[in-house]
Amino acid sequence: MALARWPYDDLFRLFSGQAGPAPRETAGVFPPVNLYDDGSVFLVRTEIPGMDKTSIEVTTAGDQLTIRGERVVAPAEPGASYHRRECDGGQFRRTVTLPQPVDAEAIEATYKNGVLEVRLPRVPERKPRKIAVA
Repeated sequence: MALARWPYDDLFRLFSGQAGPAPRETAGVFPPVNLYDDGSVFLVRTEIPGMDKTSIEVTTAGDQLTIRGERVVAPAEPGASYHRRECDGGQFRRTVTLPQPVDAEAIEATYKNGVLEVRLPRVPERKPRKIAVA
């Protein structure tokens, strides 16, 4: 038996003060990304469980960081049927626009326990320089 969605869910949420989409409708952006700034380095942390690090590609171009790859989910055993299937596989691509320029030559990426961390050092700010006249 499939679960049917009550047709008035959105209307009920609107009048009950629960503005915005229902929680089940906000899922689907993969991989989820957090972007931190410590003043000198941007840190992008994303959860990509169940992947081999060789199947993850990290690239930068200008002010954008792109993470792409393919997650393979093992199929059910022959003759078995799913009662619940929440883990999807397939190709993904996520692009994050960075707030400031970064030093592309100093970017480092690590993948451990299903978490990808990309450290993006900022480009040192150019300060005005006084030039002596000879």
